[in-house]
Amino acid sequence: MILSRYFNKGDYGTYKQVMYVYHTLLTVFTLGLPKAYAYFLPKYPTTFSRDIISKVTNIFFVLGGIFSVCLVLFSGVIALLMNNPDLKMALIVFSPTPFLLLPTMGLDGIFASFRQTKYLAYYTIVTRLLTIVCIILPVVLFSGSYIHAIIGFDIASLVTFLIALYLKSWPVRNVEHQKSSLPYRDIFKFSIPLLYASIWGMIIVSANQFFISRYYGNEVFAEFSNGFMEFPFVGMILGSISAILLPLFSGKDKGDGINYETLDIWHSALLKSAKLIFPMLAFCIFFAEPLMTCMYGDLYAASSVYFVIKNISGFFYIIPFYPIILAIGKTKEYAHVHMWVAFVVVVIEYVVCMTCDSAIYVAIASEVCQLLKVLLLMRVIADYGHKRITDLLPPKPLGRILLIAVIAAFIPQSLLSLVDLNKYIMLLVGLTLFLITYFLLCWGFRVSYREIVSGFIKSRSRLSSVVKLLP
Repeated sequence: MILSRYFNKGDYGTYKQVMYVYHTLLTVFTLGLPKAYAYFLPKYPTTFSRDIISKVTNIFFVLGGIFSVCLVLFSGVIALLMNNPDLKMALIVFSPTPFLLLPTMGLDGIFASFRQTKYLAYYTIVTRLLTIVCIILPVVLFSGSYIHAIIGFDIASLVTFLIALYLKSWPVRNVEHQKSSLPYRDIFKFSIPLLYASIWGMIIVSANQFFISRYYGNEVFAEFSNGFMEFPFVGMILGSISAILLPLFSGKDKGDGINYETLDIWHSALLKSAKLIFPMLAFCIFFAEPLMTCMYGDLYAASSVYFVIKNISGFFYIIPFYPIILAIGKTKEYAHVHMWVAFVVVVIEYVVCMTCDSAIYVAIASEVCQLLKVLLLMRVIADYGHKRITDLLPPKPLGRILLIAVIAAFIPQSLLSLVDLNKYIMLLVGLTLFLITYFLLCWGFRVSYREIVSGFIKSRSRLSSVVKLLP
């Protein structure tokens, strides 16, 4: 948000392309290894923990070194593919970062295994703030270019690297250390299947960024990358729900389909996530333009179109499929769905680039393919559970929540469009009117939030009386 106000669209687009290349290749070079810590550490006595951590970290050092060398050697080729000559030097300057950051990965698995996640929270907050400061300071104080911002990223990566290496041995600092019998072969045997599935997912997610960058230029790519994102709270909510669904479904799955008790849990999770996500998405869609301009500045008003496209499809992403499919043992089908959708995405988006003069159509094609993926995954779950897809989706309750969310967002947006207001005031007034309207409609349509809020409040707490005021 800060850089978009200090760089022109071309320079900002180049910076975003560097981040795109890094995150795209990261999927390949990590080989699914960040999850190895959480998988192997609980299976061995703590005396072997440091040796296991060292073995996985050593692999990360090798992979990070290869990653960095590849960025230097192939920077010109990547710049040519992305149709941006400035990208070559930017990638060379950025090249030390993979070697520094790959060995830091998996720290969450280590601390989770030893139930010391509070230290992970401290590490995350400190290193993220450090990264922001190192990127922003040379740009804001010294009018630096995107190259200076990337150098700041490199410096922050070095400090993060040193802190992470120290913290990786922190949970086992007082434990007697012994050499484990875990061979490198077993580590790769665990990680390679995860790599297979994640590569197809990477193609699905990154194809639109590649095609838009190559065929429409880095300025359009800057508009696209700022707008084509789901509202962040959606991912947070789905991540929390998935953490609960996985053990529940794993415990109840007997290999003979989905029984009524499991289906009730599914419906409950579905409706709760809809109650939280639908109102957020409806407001963001109707107030997309002031939201984008408040975040990134007036130059990125066009990003609102991409934001709307991305978040309309978000209405179909209210259940995380991965933990459910993992629980019922359908990971092979999960990977196959991603493989076929990846092929479809690449073909369709290439055709769109060859026939359409606007990147908006690429974004639409991308989300249509994502909806195809949702449908196919629902088919996998329905076939396993001996159910119809309509049995998994209660249409009336979901339709009711969607209807009142859309009405509550449409009314204030229509009223405020008749007056000329500052974008920040419009967003604030619009949010206030939306919340009031949605609250009243929930009472009228009998959509209850008491069961959700009561889960966060103790029964004898002073705040328990607030629950009675909710619909």
